[in-house]
Amino acid sequence: MTEFHFFSAPTSTSPGTLNPVYELLDFPIVMGGADDIVLTGPAPERPLVDGREVSDPRLVKALSKPIELDRAEVLDRSAKLAGVLRTMGIDPESGIRLTIAEDVPPTARALSILAAARIGVIVDARQENGRQADGVVGEEPAEAGDGPVVRIHAIETQPVEPGRASVKVTRSRFEGVGATLGEQTANLDQAMRDSRVESAEVVPLTPERPLVLTSAGVLDARASHDWLRAEVLPEA
Repeated sequence: MTEFHFFSAPTSTSPGTLNPVYELLDFPIVMGGADDIVLTGPAPERPLVDGREVSDPRLVKALSKPIELDRAEVLDRSAKLAGVLRTMGIDPESGIRLTIAEDVPPTARALSILAAARIGVIVDARQENGRQADGVVGEEPAEAGDGPVVRIHAIETQPVEPGRASVKVTRSRFEGVGATLGEQTANLDQAMRDSRVESAEVVPLTPERPLVLTSAGVLDARASHDWLRAEVLPEA
């Protein structure tokens, strides 16, 4: 059983507050685990720079490498995405649920889940949801999130012009990925590299707060820790 580090300790009248992402990222970094490789992925099929496909053989070779992210980068990228979601008006009290389309690369998928859980936004991780245009399947309890949906999905981007590409850029890990809420779509690659957007601090959650929807049912903040470790950060 996971030994959680509570932000507010449980009492006879309160269950206390915790966050599973803090246990997987923030606390291990404090304990010296910043350089541990915790998220891996295959080499990209279409190498991108600034969200745009490249054709220069040298760039293709440089960018076509398997992905290995240490815990520090996973924290940095997921916390920054959480900040981006906040700028879109997405927070624990908004009632917005996050879904992820099947066309999203594995690394961006993992970071999206961690970002949402970091700020207490419900993640709809049911496999059938990735194939739905609106991200809503069936019905679930209101407390599990029955409000608007923000959808993470692939977007079309323009190719890089010959001779103008550079690999010396901040990698967002969301090249060619967007987030749609209502009728508005944000280019996450651009938003993630926007210095005006601040990374989000971890949000304390009550242990029983619904946090992840799976095909097997709803996982609360406490139970979602084991799911996140197994399904999102198996290397951690």
